[in-house]
Amino acid sequence: MTTERLPAPSRRLLTKLLAAEFPGAAELRGQVAEARVAGHWGAASPSVDLAVPSRVRAAPVEDGLLPVVGTVRDGSGELVGELLVWVSGGRLSALEFTWYGDAAPAELPEPGLVTVTVE
Repeated sequence: MTTERLPAPSRRLLTKLLAAEFPGAAELRGQVAEARVAGHWGAASPSVDLAVPSRVRAAPVEDGLLPVVGTVRDGSGELVGELLVWVSGGRLSALEFTWYGDAAPAELPEPGLVTVTVE
């Protein structure tokens, strides 16, 4: 398993997404600094699996998608995708960048292009 440090763009986006208030957000915020990349979703994909050490406090949330979504628009305001955060065992387990259109993104968006909502 790869355990590379979480790149700065991923950390910035997770920090922005987890700044929203929802049950378990405080514990998840505390995991960002300890999160590592456990794997890549594809050679050119910016989506990653995450690993958080068991010594870090788990969040009281169910496994699966968090109720927070980052809507991504390009510089012209066109909707281009969404950022989703996955959790397993109360720990961050993936950051997914879904996209709309034919061309898959090769990198994560800048935080300024992301609007966060809690569903």
